Amino acid sequence: MNSIPNASDLSPTARLLIVEDERIVALDLKLTLEALGFEVVSTVATEADAVRMAMSYRPDLVLMDINLEAGGDGINAAVELTRFADVPVIFLTAYADNEILRRASAVAPYGYLVKPVQQRELNATVQMALARVRASRERLQAERRLRLALDNARMGVVTLTEGADLVEIDGHFPPIADKALRGLRMGVEQFLQHLTDDSQSKVHKLLEDGEDLHLLTRWRRKNGEEQLGWMEVHAGYVVSEQAVVGVCRDVTREVEREEALRQAAVVFESAADAILILDPEGRVTTANPAFTRLTGWPNSDIRGRHPNEFLHARRGSDRELLNGTPIDFLGHAEVVCLRHDGTSFPAWEHVAPVRDDSGNVTHRVLTFTDISALRMAESRVRHLAYHDPLTGLGNRNQLREVLANLPAAEPDDEAEWVLMFIDLDGFKVINDSLGHEIGDSLLVVVADRIRGVLRQGDQAIRLGGDEFVLLVHCAHDSDIEGLAQRLLQVMQIPLDLVPGSSVQVSASIGVAVFMRDGDTADSLLRSADIAMYAAKTAGRNRFERYHPRMAEVANERLAIEQGLLQAMLNGELSLHWQPQVSLDGRRVVGAEALLRWTSVQLGQVGPERFIPVAEESGIIRPLGTWVLRQSLATWAEWRRAGLVQGRLAINVSALQLQDDTFIDVLARELKEAGLQPQDLEIEVTETALQRVPQVEQRLTRIADLGIQIALDDFGTGYSSLSMLKLLPLNRLKVDRAFVHDVVTTPSDQAIVRAIAAMADALGLELIAEGVEEEDQRQWLANLGFKEAQGWFFAKAMSGVDFMRWLADRGDTPDPADQGRA
Repeated sequence: MNSIPNASDLSPTARLLIVEDERIVALDLKLTLEALGFEVVSTVATEADAVRMAMSYRPDLVLMDINLEAGGDGINAAVELTRFADVPVIFLTAYADNEILRRASAVAPYGYLVKPVQQRELNATVQMALARVRASRERLQAERRLRLALDNARMGVVTLTEGADLVEIDGHFPPIADKALRGLRMGVEQFLQHLTDDSQSKVHKLLEDGEDLHLLTRWRRKNGEEQLGWMEVHAGYVVSEQAVVGVCRDVTREVEREEALRQAAVVFESAADAILILDPEGRVTTANPAFTRLTGWPNSDIRGRHPNEFLHARRGSDRELLNGTPIDFLGHAEVVCLRHDGTSFPAWEHVAPVRDDSGNVTHRVLTFTDISALRMAESRVRHLAYHDPLTGLGNRNQLREVLANLPAAEPDDEAEWVLMFIDLDGFKVINDSLGHEIGDSLLVVVADRIRGVLRQGDQAIRLGGDEFVLLVHCAHDSDIEGLAQRLLQVMQIPLDLVPGSSVQVSASIGVAVFMRDGDTADSLLRSADIAMYAAKTAGRNRFERYHPRMAEVANERLAIEQGLLQAMLNGELSLHWQPQVSLDGRRVVGAEALLRWTSVQLGQVGPERFIPVAEESGIIRPLGTWVLRQSLATWAEWRRAGLVQGRLAINVSALQLQDDTFIDVLARELKEAGLQPQDLEIEVTETALQRVPQVEQRLTRIADLGIQIALDDFGTGYSSLSMLKLLPLNRLKVDRAFVHDVVTTPSDQAIVRAIAAMADALGLELIAEGVEEEDQRQWLANLGFKEAQGWFFAKAMSGVDFMRWLADRGDTPDPADQGRA
């Protein structure tokens, strides 16, 4: 007969707790169990001790008597143990009625022994209970591991039992919740609503046909607003379970990552920028097509090589981007790259790390763009910023930069930096009369001539308009003079800009020496400008070196210009009147209105001082309008009072004639004053006529109004006979320069006779100005002159003195004149 096997023969020694209120029975059980190879951790007799010792020792099995001392109940103790300690129980009892069995079975015990207990029965029951415990615990452990696996993988198990309309969900199911679910049940249709329509049809096919299902589907949940993600589902019909069982997993992140990878792949392949993927050591793993197109390097030739070996020019001035940037940092720099054929190009390069989910750098991405076009554009912009677009010479920006960086002269350096300010003489007339295109062509030729004169190291600048500046390095005054003379000579060479004719200009040049005439850019330029103005004032077509006295003249000119701007507002201007009389002195034929200025700051300023400034600054326009309005109003008032007779003569400048509104101003002022056009005579100089474009048309329009026109200072300009023939003139006014010595100087006599003969031939009247002596009056009268003005008859007078002079003469206006007034 076989012996009863011991517990040690089957498994490691099991630890048992005996709960028995009969001490003899408890001791017998303890000895029997120990003899069978089990370890009895303790024997107790009460319900409370049973719970306490079980919680303390955590035995593998408890032998629990149902009826305990002090009224204790083993079934209650078992309930407590299974609730808190998950300790298996075998019940012991001397008797068992149905109620006890019912209560005991509710605890799901692992066995039930009726005392007295036989050793063989005890051993078998304990061994089977322990085997069941082991199996149960292994099953629970497997279930826990499965749940842990599902939780860690964030997967869910979906079960649909055949014949039921409920779906049971365990684990993760993203449409329902972000946390793990345990035994969630929902209707099939409710479950399917979380899937897209096409996925729902596939699930229905699984339920109908029992085929396996593997799909990637969008899922959705309605939680205020619809959220969408991606879910992977694998399911099939399990015959043994008679149910459809499947697993699902939220793969939104993976799908989005794959999508991002696909997009990145498209970007990598189609990007216009060159891209290199590098390993952590900087070696190339792959390159995109743009890299090959840009550099000519094929992928096979560069894989495994460091970009510094084949791509970077590695000049001393270049930044070492790859080695100079830490591997886990972003970096960028401008570098010079080499193509496969050895040519180079500038590039803007960027390096960035690629990290894994742990943050470790696995690769680096090197991108670069060819910026040759950008650098060429920047060079072009810089050239435009520092050069004149018309002539190609430097501009004001370049001049400012050069002058700001002029070095101070060394003690042993004899050469000096010299600034030459050039202004063209006569350019405005050409530009206005022949058009701006011809003017621009002239400036281009002038610039070329300046380049032809310059030496190595000299710089030429066009300030604007017809103004140029030269910065030269000269060792001797003779060098300065020689360069200036060459410039004057080349400027005067005629230019064939118009078919069939040529034009000619000259230049006025101002010279200033750095540190001597100005120690800053502004002061040096101002000194050269002042010297140029002095050259223009001295007769043009010449050069002048700066002298401090010139600054005094310039300052006075500035004071006059600024003073004139305020003179009309401050009431500092007035009119003086010089009579024009018949040469026999018997009759006043008119008067010339002359402008006078008494400045609060400068005192009495003569016309010879302020008129040139007014013309050069453009102030002559408002001044001329003021003179016209005041003189017409005053003359009309005197005529209506019967105090004057004859014509009113007014000087008109070239700038006034050039103004397209001037003729309308004449007509308007005459009408407002109430004078007839024939009562007014405008006097223009020969020089002014040469400066006015379309002068014939402008004077003809004035003559058509009925206004008389006199050519002033005749004989001092360069009027051609053809011009005199075409112009609608009424009178020639012989300049005082010929009248002054006409009695004693044969050449002046010849000139005046020629003028008189020419006037007679052209049908023009004559008037002589500057008559100061009787013998002059007599000589002119004998030649046939009818009218004159000058100190011999009267000086220019204020209005009050003029009225007194007329009254003292006793002149009576002609009745015809009074009628016209």
